[in-house]
Amino acid sequence: MTKLLHTYPDYQKNKIVSKGNGSTLYFNDGSELFDMTGGWTSHCIVGWSNPRVIEVMKDQIDRICHIDYKVYVDQNREKLSELLLSQAEHDLDRVYFSGNSGGEACEAAMKLSYQAHYDSGKQTKNWFISREQSYHGSSTDALSVGDRPNLKFLKPLYPNKRVHVPEQNPYREMYDDESEEQYARRSADELEKAILEIGSDNVAAFIAETIQGGLVGFVPPAKNYWKYVREICDRHDVHLILDEVICGTGTSGKIYCCDWDQISPDFLFLGKTLASGYCPISIVLTHSGIEDVIRAGQGRIQHSTTHQGHSLGTAAALAVQTIIHESGFLDDVNAKSAWFRQFIERELSSEPFFRNIRGRGLRLAVEYDCPKQNEFGIAVSHNLLQRHNIIVDGKWHRFAFSPMLTITEAELFRALTAFVDSFKTIAKNWD
Repeated sequence: MTKLLHTYPDYQKNKIVSKGNGSTLYFNDGSELFDMTGGWTSHCIVGWSNPRVIEVMKDQIDRICHIDYKVYVDQNREKLSELLLSQAEHDLDRVYFSGNSGGEACEAAMKLSYQAHYDSGKQTKNWFISREQSYHGSSTDALSVGDRPNLKFLKPLYPNKRVHVPEQNPYREMYDDESEEQYARRSADELEKAILEIGSDNVAAFIAETIQGGLVGFVPPAKNYWKYVREICDRHDVHLILDEVICGTGTSGKIYCCDWDQISPDFLFLGKTLASGYCPISIVLTHSGIEDVIRAGQGRIQHSTTHQGHSLGTAAALAVQTIIHESGFLDDVNAKSAWFRQFIERELSSEPFFRNIRGRGLRLAVEYDCPKQNEFGIAVSHNLLQRHNIIVDGKWHRFAFSPMLTITEAELFRALTAFVDSFKTIAKNWD
């Protein structure tokens, strides 16, 4: 009888993972699975058992696992900060190590935003605006700015002064007689309307995923949307906080997803992909102007966590990000992305259930429309698992793909060929 409190108490666990290598999981019964979900939560971007990452971590363990962030200097923190800013196409120039998870990074960004306003003498700026159909983590503040349906029963625990505006989704929200440019403007105007209703003197920040995440299936914004949002935030002295926990660190084909949109936020936070799951670690990027305000105000950041800048996690992140930042790596990610799109368009565009393929880099989703949509996604995923030993995230209205960025072309071809086969097989007999 297990003593483990599992997420799903009635879940019958009958397989033990013996090891992982690249994109493949191996089990103690001799079976194996090929993973197109990046570890199910899209975190594993350089594959399991990457020897370069493991070697660095072993060396760090031999020296010291962690030293306090506030008191001691860990040179790897400096090296990682320099690396993370080395290919950035935005104006952020400070890296704050926030803790273990993306949710912790979200809360750190919110607290930094509020403190910067507070230290500027604007203590009433304590409202946060976010979007519907978003997810920023499971801690209370992060939950309050998210919109995950199964977690809404926790709403009585949320802090107040939180407002949601509609999602930014051209596939679902754009009117038939509306151009993409008109929709981008209308969607941004919904943010400004919310700011004016609350009062610009009361709003601290707008928080959003750079591309809508897994809940809706990796939807990039309408062209110029972020440009208009940046202008609105500047006009009302509202910080722009971008969540790139799922779409940052090269997964979009650029180091930062917002660089596709040519805008610079006030805060950008990263988590799960930073160290590719080899260790929990998260950070917040901001700019020196925020640091100057805090220096002149309270003189210190009034936020901390026990394991922020964890030394082993920092070493792992440095090893992972060294791989991501190598010459040609992102070119390879974008080439795989283009091939992925072309393959799916060629094989599924004539299928009546198929609607589109969208995303950036290797954060891609296939949207479908049919009777009993959720059941169809589950059925296709089950067929793919049973017949081909491949894991995909299919449910609701989309199949979300977040493979390891190190996936080979041969592996990608095999996985997508199997996916198309399962999609067509289930669709053919779907009632």
